[in-house]
Amino acid sequence: MKNNLTWLDLGLISYEEAFIIQEQLHQQCVDGFRPDTLLFQENYPVITLGRGTQEKNLLYTAEELDAMGITVTAVSRGGDISYHGNGQFIVSPILHFDQYVKGAHQYVRCLEQVVINLLVHYNLKGKRVKGRSGVWVSEPGTGEEKKISALGIAVSHGVTLHGMSINVNPNLEHFKTIIPCGIEDKGVTSMAACGCSPVTLGDLRDQFILAFDGMFGTRTTKKTIAEL
Repeated sequence: MKNNLTWLDLGLISYEEAFIIQEQLHQQCVDGFRPDTLLFQENYPVITLGRGTQEKNLLYTAEELDAMGITVTAVSRGGDISYHGNGQFIVSPILHFDQYVKGAHQYVRCLEQVVINLLVHYNLKGKRVKGRSGVWVSEPGTGEEKKISALGIAVSHGVTLHGMSINVNPNLEHFKTIIPCGIEDKGVTSMAACGCSPVTLGDLRDQFILAFDGMFGTRTTKKTIAEL
């Protein structure tokens, strides 16, 4: 029997506003009032500092970032520094993850596989890089391995928070303000930079749900803020 999940799309929203909603859903899920949920969003430009962030990986001052329209915020997920912004697809699974996998390590690998399977739909070959989380592609022209999907999770009371991002068509120049995930020798790319035809975040969301359900054996249906 398949587990029933719900999904909620917040659209374009500030990271701070979205995380307030995420925390509320997380607590309701922990308390058993809400089903496991996939939370989708697109954020205004923001740099997030994970628990493992090293100061040297932030390359610009707060004043310089403010002039570029980029805010900075500390977050509760694991990992190093990351960037989110317009044109980037973000999903936060709020799940009792041990109902689906055996341990956090397997959970992360399964999330990566969801993205790898999803990219096939867009004729992109995603892959893992040993010792590094996320999903990578070989950029056309140079053949250079670059990250297209970043991942960072937290688990509280057995329920996950945070999640992953997929670069659809963000401003790649903004990634130059940081050393993404603290990885100095690898760059960042996007679906657009890899030659994909224009992809809407709505279409990517629908394909992600299909790939997620296929990986985790779930059945995911839509909910609205009012319903939640």
